[in-house]
Amino acid sequence: MESKLTYLFRTLKLLTLEFGAMTSIHGVGYITSSQRTLFEKLLWVLVFGLSLTGCSWLIRDAYRRWDQNPVIISFDEKTKPIWSFPYPAVTICPETKFQMAIMNYTEEFLKFERDPSGYKPDLECRESFFSALHICNQNQLIKIANLLRQYNGSVETNCQQTLQNISLPKESIFESVTLQNVQVNYSEYFKEMLTEDGICYTFNFAGDLFREGVFPEVATPNDALSKDMIWSPEKGYREITPPAGGPLRAPGTGLNNGLSVDLQLEVSNFDYLCKGPIQGFKVQVNTPTEYPVMSKRFIRVPLDEEVVALIKPQFVGTSWKLHDYEPARRNCYFEHERPLRYFRIYSQDNCELECLSNYTLSLCGCVKFSMPRIGAKTRVCNASSLPCAVNAEKTISTALNASEGRTAFSDTVFQTRCNCLPGCTVLKYDAILTQGRLLWRPYQLAAEGSNSSKNIHKVRFSLYFKDSQYISITRNEMYGLTDFVANCGGLLGLFMGVSLLSLVELIYFCTLRPYVLCHYRDEKGQIKGFQRNRKRVTRQKVIMVETLDAGIRRRRIVAVRHQIGFRRRLRKIKKQSKV
Repeated sequence: MESKLTYLFRTLKLLTLEFGAMTSIHGVGYITSSQRTLFEKLLWVLVFGLSLTGCSWLIRDAYRRWDQNPVIISFDEKTKPIWSFPYPAVTICPETKFQMAIMNYTEEFLKFERDPSGYKPDLECRESFFSALHICNQNQLIKIANLLRQYNGSVETNCQQTLQNISLPKESIFESVTLQNVQVNYSEYFKEMLTEDGICYTFNFAGDLFREGVFPEVATPNDALSKDMIWSPEKGYREITPPAGGPLRAPGTGLNNGLSVDLQLEVSNFDYLCKGPIQGFKVQVNTPTEYPVMSKRFIRVPLDEEVVALIKPQFVGTSWKLHDYEPARRNCYFEHERPLRYFRIYSQDNCELECLSNYTLSLCGCVKFSMPRIGAKTRVCNASSLPCAVNAEKTISTALNASEGRTAFSDTVFQTRCNCLPGCTVLKYDAILTQGRLLWRPYQLAAEGSNSSKNIHKVRFSLYFKDSQYISITRNEMYGLTDFVANCGGLLGLFMGVSLLSLVELIYFCTLRPYVLCHYRDEKGQIKGFQRNRKRVTRQKVIMVETLDAGIRRRRIVAVRHQIGFRRRLRKIKKQSKV
């Protein structure tokens, strides 16, 4: 009676011999064959090992390509019409921030700098000055940072409301607005926005961008264009678009289908200490679903100049096949994959602004008045906390723009990274600018016969689409699962002759075949069954399982017998020939 270990070894040997004789994998049959010498077997083991190593190396390269670079950006085959895109959101910020009759920033700043402890103006003036520090030159803020520490208490009770009171009124800035060659009411199309540059005015901003309960509140008096969100970068416009819904879209190209804004500033309101020697306007052109951040990018419109922006949309779409990939592999987010705390629609700029707000709150215990926040729960930084907010902005800006600095702001309070990947569906606007002198005074003199506006400077900003059709860009699957499997199959077939059925054979000989041999074979090679009832069973079926070693021995015996018979016949023939 052989031991279990011997029986197991014998079974494995039989399986190996049977697999080598049956499999379609090249080279295995030569290794397991009993008719090969040891040298031949070692040679085939070496060849098989080298082939397996080379095949594995190439398959690893194919897997890396599939795992790390599955996306390719290519041009779409069809062009998109201009009416499928909205007008860009246009945010206009005057460099002149205050009404000089209400707030003389230069005078108040010099008083505070010379004698901070003796600076004791009336409550309204002090409220206006410390609120003005939020939007004026940051270099001046750093200069007086040490002086502000004695004002740890909240000296400005409502920075947002104070800035609205001392800022230039809208009617003193906007002279006229022309949309699609029709003069319109600027109050209906330009809404008041809170930015880090103070009170600005935005055209074609998508309504309902913030979630419920999120500040800053955006003033939308008599604005029917932003009550309903009918467009998003990923879904586009709805099939049924209400006529009064926003954001607006252009019916065609050229200035007759664009936007033209005439702006003006009074010389008496110029305050050079707040924003420096440059006076005029900042203009930002961005997607309607992105909150404007004026410090990132803007177009400067100097006084008595006309700036014309020829807009070219850049639309990046995404193939449906990329939904199966993880965001880290495709390097982008769909709208539903990265919900934001403050915004309803995801974009990289909105995500970074939210990240900045969260980090400033964690570091300083407050946020700047222009940052999104939960209104009742979040404190707005006062003037004494502004240096901390400025440092937080510099820190996170470095972390977002440098890969080695992404963990620079992960302290004990704020451990979560921003993880602000680009959106999978992105709409951007490239602006080609042309600039020229605006001779509005000679024109006014010729048209009206007088020139009574000597203390006023004017500018004009125009915007329209350049072409009626645009080629969009699409993120496609460069190297998908089908390509990876086909590549692996080709390499396995080239190096080892392996096919899908060969893999099935391997699985069969590793699982089902050993179970059959161990469960149904006894030590004598007979099937177990009905042995306890031999006396009752008149007829018993016995199935003999022929093993490979028995077959080999039988074939050897037959071959030897043939050889012996051949030799006997040969000797018999020789004897007869001699006789």
